[in-house]
Amino acid sequence: RSEVQNGDRLEIACPPAPKAPPPVKFNDAWIVAEEADLIAINKPAGLLSEPKRFSPTSNLLELASARFGELILFHRLDRDTSGVVLLTRPGPINKYLDAAFKSHTIVKEYVAVVATPHRLAPSGVIDVRLGPDPKRRDRMTVVERGGQRAVTRYALESEVNGRQRVRLWPQTGRTHQLRLHLAHLGSPILGDRLYGPPPPENQRLLLHAERLELPATDEYPARSFTAPLPEGF
Repeated sequence: RSEVQNGDRLEIACPPAPKAPPPVKFNDAWIVAEEADLIAINKPAGLLSEPKRFSPTSNLLELASARFGELILFHRLDRDTSGVVLLTRPGPINKYLDAAFKSHTIVKEYVAVVATPHRLAPSGVIDVRLGPDPKRRDRMTVVERGGQRAVTRYALESEVNGRQRVRLWPQTGRTHQLRLHLAHLGSPILGDRLYGPPPPENQRLLLHAERLELPATDEYPARSFTAPLPEGF
């Protein structure tokens, strides 16, 4: 092992393929549901959920606010993950959602695609602790001590041509939880640039937030929002 010194020349044998530029205008085709107090959006892969500090990159919150007026991003998805995101209007809906997220009564269902063969059982629960990767600021890692507990329930689905769909129900909401959980079991999600092998050109991260279910209360009925699986899943 040697350290890089000033003046050294580095060559990358397989540079990662460039990502497609994010959309710069809201597309009404993203709308899953528009209600009086909230809007459910099928966020496309490659679009940030919210503004990034010191970066002018387009993001869902600003694009949607330009289309609908003042909105609150109640939860977020990673840039490369597609699927259901809830944007709310100011009002009591936000107190209801805050209580539902904190009590873990919201059901979140994701679909991922992994390569076969792999070491995943037909179904199971992944329960490990996650913390920042000391070697890379943009990644998380599994830790024995400290960190935060992360729990995901999963079940395998159809297998076709060396690829298999995995249905995932996160019980907690840690950064990169689903991506790192599957990579930890030797089954990284296809297209994962952080936790898997370098993907081929134009290969997006095959992780999609397909369904989000809100609980019923005295003030609000149960509601469910579904974003159709994109092409490639």
